Amino acid sequence: MKIARNLAMMIVCMLLGIMLSLQYKSVNQHQSIASLENKRLEELKEEVIKLQNQKSELQERYLKLEEENQTFARVKAGDSEAVQQLKNNLLKARVFAGLETVKGAGIIVTLDDGEFSNVYDDDILDVVNELRASGAQAISVNDERIVAMTEIRGAGDYIMINGKQFKAPFIIKAIADPDNLERSLMMIDGIVEGLKEFVKVNIKKSDEIVIYKFVDDGTSIRTDYLTPVE
Repeated sequence: MKIARNLAMMIVCMLLGIMLSLQYKSVNQHQSIASLENKRLEELKEEVIKLQNQKSELQERYLKLEEENQTFARVKAGDSEAVQQLKNNLLKARVFAGLETVKGAGIIVTLDDGEFSNVYDDDILDVVNELRASGAQAISVNDERIVAMTEIRGAGDYIMINGKQFKAPFIIKAIADPDNLERSLMMIDGIVEGLKEFVKVNIKKSDEIVIYKFVDDGTSIRTDYLTPVE
């Protein structure tokens, strides 16, 4: 009788163990499924956001192309206003690229050799970069227009600018708000304070500065390795 009771208890324990094991597996399986569903939901949300951004970009591109198409259609039809708009856009692009002579208020910085040190290419670059950072809309050095492809580098006793040789003094012109440009150059521990220890620096504001257009002989601006990306 005792053996039968022990056997019954053992069978009951085994059944309980099997039931608990099955329940544990079921819970784990449900948790895994829920985790996968949540992960998939997050991925779908990210995909939706990505597609929405792409849609917005394509819409903006479409509107821009449609506007250009309408302008060209008006030009083709002989619309003088559309023709003038294209001319204005072209002129703006040429001014931005430095291919047009411009004038305006600004500042003139003259760098000359000091008693014990000459003007180096880095000195000119420091001034040019500071003027750019201060909002200069056009810059020239010794009447050489500074454009995207301009090089300013030392070459023996000379400094090369747009493929041409120059010696001091270097006259740097910049068109923008004169006060902003001057403040940027003259701030404590700034460019001018550092340069004055070695070379002569003179700064003058002007209401009308003329900066001549960039003239290329075919060696400065080259595009033979460039292919536009549609």
